[in-house]
Amino acid sequence: MKRPNNSLLGFSLLVCALITILVPSQFISDGIGKYEYGYPFTNITIYQIEPNNNWFGTNFFAGNDGLHINLLNIGLNIIVIYLLTYFIVSKYKNRKEIR
Repeated sequence: MKRPNNSLLGFSLLVCALITILVPSQFISDGIGKYEYGYPFTNITIYQIEPNNNWFGTNFFAGNDGLHINLLNIGLNIIVIYLLTYFIVSKYKNRKEIR
């Protein structure tokens, strides 16, 4: 089995962190309200009684009523983004070699 490309792995880790921090969430109210962060799988859920702010930094550092960090989904997000970038880079290299 081939070893993973460390630069692409670092890039996918950075993209996952930036998606979590920079993409705002919507307040979902089903009993206690929650904000869900992460794409394509939700990796951090912040629980709050009243809507506060859509941004991750404000909700995480300004106080909340609960926090759930799903490590499995963080790993899955990294794998999905790594595979997408690996596919794009390999297609780009193949196209460049053909010319």
